[in-house]
This record gives sequence, C-alpha cells and structure tokens, in this order.
Amino acid sequence: MTLERWKTFSKRDQLLFIGSEFERAKVAEREGDNAHREAALARAITLIDLTKNDEQWAAQGAMLDGLRVVVEEFRSKAEKPGVELLYQVL
Repeated sequence: MTLERWKTFSKRDQLLFIGSEFERAKVAEREGDNAHREAALARAITLIDLTKNDEQWAAQGAMLDGLRVVVEEFRSKAEKPGVELLYQVL
C-alpha cells in the first residue's frame, strides 16, 4: 500500500483496515499459527505508520505513536496476551 493510496481512505476506513489486521492476528493466534499472527501484526504496524504520515491525522499523532508502541510491545512479550486486547487500544 502506498501513502498516496492510503490517503484516499477516510479516517474511519483506515482504522477499520488496522482493526482487520488485528482480527487476522486473532484468528491466526486461535489456530496456533504464530507466523500468520506475526505477519498480521507487522501489517498493522505498517498501516499505523502510513496513517501517521496522512495529514488528516496530524492532530492525533501522539495517539498513533502510542498505538504503534503498544503493538510493538505486544509483539515482543515472551508471554503473549490475547490479540483481543489490541481492540481496546484501538
């Protein structure tokens, strides 16, 4: 996904795309597929980074930085909590 394409989506849709990656991670987690879980979380981080670079989010930069930090911390924990927790952050 390019930044130019990403900018064509509304803020609502951008959040839904990020949430969809959380959902993919949750399904993979439930199926015990750690590789797909990690790939979905990596895609979520990529989408968060694109969102941070979209001018329509300029006023919410700190919130997006915080979301990215939480996802990164979530990925790095030795004992991984359920992906459902990421929805609470979003």
